[in-house]
Amino acid sequence: MRVNLLGPEAWSHGSVSENGASLADDLELSIVYDAMAGGDRFIRTVVADLMPRSLLDPQVIAYRQEVVSDSCAQPATIRELYSIVKDATDIRRWTAGRDRGARGKLYLSLEPLTKLISHLRRLRATLDTNSSLFTSAGFLGFTKNLADLFSEEYLTDIEQYIRALEFEHGFEVSATLGAHGEIVGAVLHEPPAPPRRRKTVFAPRDRHTVEISPTDESARKFISRLVGNCLDRVADVVAHVTEVLAGFFQAARTEMAFLVGCVNLHEHLQSRRYPVCYPRPLGPDSGTGFDFRSLRDPALCLSHRSAIEGNSIDGRGRLLTVITGANSGGKSTFLRSLGTAQLMMQAGMFVVAEAYEADIRTGIFSHFRVDEDASMTYGRLKEELVRVRDLTDRIGPGSMVLWNEPFASTSEREATEILAPITEALLDSGVTVIVVTHLYDFAAALARRQHATDLFLQAQRLPDGTRTYRLEVGAPATTSHAMDIYRRIFGTESQRVG
Repeated sequence: MRVNLLGPEAWSHGSVSENGASLADDLELSIVYDAMAGGDRFIRTVVADLMPRSLLDPQVIAYRQEVVSDSCAQPATIRELYSIVKDATDIRRWTAGRDRGARGKLYLSLEPLTKLISHLRRLRATLDTNSSLFTSAGFLGFTKNLADLFSEEYLTDIEQYIRALEFEHGFEVSATLGAHGEIVGAVLHEPPAPPRRRKTVFAPRDRHTVEISPTDESARKFISRLVGNCLDRVADVVAHVTEVLAGFFQAARTEMAFLVGCVNLHEHLQSRRYPVCYPRPLGPDSGTGFDFRSLRDPALCLSHRSAIEGNSIDGRGRLLTVITGANSGGKSTFLRSLGTAQLMMQAGMFVVAEAYEADIRTGIFSHFRVDEDASMTYGRLKEELVRVRDLTDRIGPGSMVLWNEPFASTSEREATEILAPITEALLDSGVTVIVVTHLYDFAAALARRQHATDLFLQAQRLPDGTRTYRLEVGAPATTSHAMDIYRRIFGTESQRVG
């Protein structure tokens, strides 16, 4: 039985894209993962695995968003459901050794099955009690399927069979002998009814009873083989049912772990009074680009006590976005906020913004400047070229690339000569490129061509040099605002001599 909380019944788990290997590190997602985990190692493993697996179908994204919204609206219920399935996956399933008889194997299979049935009852009862609280197709379908497959009558019958398989009053088997004295057609019958009380101790014995002498070893072995043939098959069936139920609970725990992670993150952001919204994913026929209000970087929101400002940008119809401006102006933060929002949207989650919509990308890749490593095999520039080659080998049409200060290790002229043709090739392939750069010649050359699909943003700077950490539409500027640094260090501008 499939859980179908994170995707509809007809959804193929293969309709996801694998994103860049360095994306989580570049976007500082470990901060987000830790907040989602809330100290639960299993939840952290799940969210770190599922978030980077971007969904490509707008309907599947909307389906999961509704389930996440239900979860965030009912945090106590989701945590209770997660606790039930977690307890179920912690049930130990024993493996019978070679020296175990058929009856011992059966008993070892019955014990975990009995506990799993008990947890199944708890799960179904909790869903039934809270069914009126859910509105998403995912939770409504999950509740209905569980009730249909495991009705009260069905569970009662299973429990009766489990009790019967304990063979409190013995068991009945039948078989015939083959031509060479072998056992043929062994059948385990329905367990016999409890024996009636005998009125006197002198009541006659059942005339069909056969007693085996304690010294008749061949007869004992024959009966042991007969019983073993029957009980082995029953034990295999019970073990299979146990594995199926255990697999169901494991799948349910994985999907609910992701939902609990979303609940935890939602509560962290709400406690800091940051807005969240469920983004609108745009299909392939809706154009390209993005449009958002008050978008923030969740990692920064979670790690800083001071309030984080948001950005509002209309980038609809844009393939290339070039971000320039003074240092420490919020350019890299904006790049992370946009990349994280795209990732969260395609994971079926909310984003940290008042409103957000964007087209679905077939892959999200990043290339951020890294600190120099003394153990590098190549020089810094060659090392960066190797990383870019590995990146471009994986990028396909419809992807998104986040460049953060590429080729800062070489001169502006050389960096422009390298970056410009790579960027043009990506754009020609239908790849969305968002680049933060200090390369004025590179940015100015792109601005002069005046393509309608290009967008140029600047880090906002007030006349007194104050950074607002907001971006605004603006052409690339030549100044690096060195006097801002001078005033910050010395407190006043130098006086002109003579």
